[in-house]
Amino acid sequence: MIDSTFFFFIAAPAYFLSFLFYLFKIVFDPEATERSRESSPQALSITANRVRSAPLDWGHWALQMTRFSVVLATVGIILRTIQLGNASDWVISVFLPVTTTYGILTFFAWIIPLAYLIMERRYRFEGVGLWITGLSFVMLAIAAIPEIAPRAVAPLVPALQSYWLVIHVLFMLVGMAFFTVGFGASALLLWRRHRGVEPQLLKKLEQLSYRANAIGFPFYGIGGIVFGGIWAKHAWGSYWQWDPKETAMLIAWLAYAVYLHARVSWGWRDLKVAWLSAGAYGVVLYAWIGINYFVAGLHSFA
Repeated sequence: MIDSTFFFFIAAPAYFLSFLFYLFKIVFDPEATERSRESSPQALSITANRVRSAPLDWGHWALQMTRFSVVLATVGIILRTIQLGNASDWVISVFLPVTTTYGILTFFAWIIPLAYLIMERRYRFEGVGLWITGLSFVMLAIAAIPEIAPRAVAPLVPALQSYWLVIHVLFMLVGMAFFTVGFGASALLLWRRHRGVEPQLLKKLEQLSYRANAIGFPFYGIGGIVFGGIWAKHAWGSYWQWDPKETAMLIAWLAYAVYLHARVSWGWRDLKVAWLSAGAYGVVLYAWIGINYFVAGLHSFA
């Protein structure tokens, strides 16, 4: 059987090509960079005429290459799961290898672009695709460094020997994937707003950020609070320990709750919610990575 690393090895340059195609789209066709599929029929007609007259539609090729990259990463994830099943039967029982740095990086390099493609079916913003594919390439590049992300399956500590852990991490990673898409849209909105782009385009971009964050919110909360609590009960005998990582996760989830409340109930739009989205994503990153380096706790191994 072909090793899973082969498909991740091929997916990395494919993501990089997607990144370059999105970059070329932005550079050579800046006026079309943030067009939405919710444009008027007249605008769609103008877009079609421009595409026919253009020598090469970089946005189209960027999208196709992104889809191809996700397919390669999907095969890699499946093969990696099968390989891990030989060493740890409880992992194969839920078909998800998410208990190591290598596994999480490769999984993220699959699920984040997949989340973007789901959102891209309605909105097409090449600037967001540029961020997503570039990030995926970086994660696979880091995963290829054995000193940082060893590929071998190490013996599992007792607290990790539970399928509830895999479900807990899976839901949180799916939530973080959509949060990443939301952050990319918010960051692009802030940049475009600074450059004075047409307000209607910013509105579509803000809607993309909101809907991505709204999808990620229940996944992150259910995975962290509900399934994380069940795992904690199994591992440590209590549903909640006020561990630094647990606390940081709760704060991150509440930050997104404030964002959604401000957007839905208070009617905030544009720069206000964009900054809230970016700030909440920063808390998520700290809860995921920063806690491991700065604060010791029950999750120090994760």
